[in-house]
Amino acid sequence: MNNHKTDTLYLMRLLVAIVRFDSFALAAEHLGITPSKASKDIKYLEHTLGVVLLNRTTRKLHLTDAGELTFSQAEQMIILHEQLIDGLNNQRNALSGELRISAPTLWGEIMLTPILLKFRAEHPQVRLIADFSNHKSDLHRDSIHVVFRSTELNNEPYLARFIAKDEMVLCATDEYLLQSSALTHPEDLKTHSLITRCNGYSRYEQWTLMDNDKELIVNVAGELAFSDKKVIHAAMLQGAGIAQLPRYLVAQKLEQGSVREVLPTFRPKGASFYALYTQRRAESALVTHFVEYVMQSLSEN
Repeated sequence: MNNHKTDTLYLMRLLVAIVRFDSFALAAEHLGITPSKASKDIKYLEHTLGVVLLNRTTRKLHLTDAGELTFSQAEQMIILHEQLIDGLNNQRNALSGELRISAPTLWGEIMLTPILLKFRAEHPQVRLIADFSNHKSDLHRDSIHVVFRSTELNNEPYLARFIAKDEMVLCATDEYLLQSSALTHPEDLKTHSLITRCNGYSRYEQWTLMDNDKELIVNVAGELAFSDKKVIHAAMLQGAGIAQLPRYLVAQKLEQGSVREVLPTFRPKGASFYALYTQRRAESALVTHFVEYVMQSLSEN
C-alpha cells in the first residue's frame, strides 16, 4: 500500500481541495479520507516545506503568502499531471478514460441521453458519468469535464462553445385551440386557459415574447401552475390550455399536428445551450471529440 505522505501529487490535491472547499471535512470527503488524516497530512506538508500554508480560525481558512504560492504551483502540478495522462491516452487508437458531464435535468434526459448511449456504444472504453440537475455545477470543485447549460453568457469563468439553440414555444393541443377563441396578439392570452410554471406559490409568471427585436413582457396567471415542466407538458397534452415549453419537448407532436404553436409571430425569448469547460479540459482529446460529437448529433435532429 502506497504511503500518501510520500505522494507529492496527493498532497497537492489535498491542499487544492481544502482551499476550494474552504473546509478540511469537505475536502477529506471529496478525497475519500478522514478529516483527521487531512489535517495530519497538511501538517506533514508544512513540515517538509518548512512553512505555514494555512492559518486556521474557527470559521475560516486563510492562505499565508507561502500558502498562496504553494496553492498556485499545486494547481499547475495537477494540470500538468492530467495533461500527461491525456497525452498518453491520445496515443492509443481508441478513446478511453472517464468523462464526467452535467446537464439540465429535462434537456439531459430527452436530448442528451440518446447521444450518450450512442457515444458509449461507439467508444466502449469510455466511462460516462452524467449528472442531470438544475443546480449550477462548479467544474473545478466538482471535477466535471463538461457542463451543458442553457444560458445567456454573462462573464462565465469558463470556456464556452455553442451547442444548439434552446427555443421555447407557446403551444396547445389542436383540440383545445379548435374549441377556443382565436389568438392574434399576446393580449388575447387573457381570454384563454394558461398552464404556467410556479415560483413558490406566486400566482404570476412573466413570459418574455419577442415582437420583432423588441421584448414584450407579459404577466400571466395560469389556471394551472406547476413547478415541473414535465407536468406542464402532460397537462397541455390533456387539453388543459396554453403552455410555454421547450421546443425539443413538443417537436414530435408539433410535426404530427396534434399540438400547434400559438402566436408564432410572438415567440418566447429563448437562450442557447453551451458546453462549458476549463482550459485544461479544452486540451483533452476526449472532451473535444465528445463535444463535437454532441454538436453533430444535435444538428442531425
